Amino acid sequence: MLLPDPPWIRDAELNGYPSDDPVKCPICGEETDTIFEDRNGEAFGCDRCVRQRDAWDWFEEQDRGDGW
Repeated sequence: MLLPDPPWIRDAELNGYPSDDPVKCPICGEETDTIFEDRNGEAFGCDRCVRQRDAWDWFEEQDRGDGW
């Protein structure tokens, strides 16, 4: 004899599992999957508001005074 599934399992099969609320960056407020931290564990941005640069390119721009 088969037992019927509990109601919450039938509901999940019919409607899908409810998704978690999206994570937002504490700096820019955009939805993100990646948060960047400093050495002390403090968040300083996400993959949307922080960009990665080549160190030598950055150094050359700073040396010329171009900046960002």
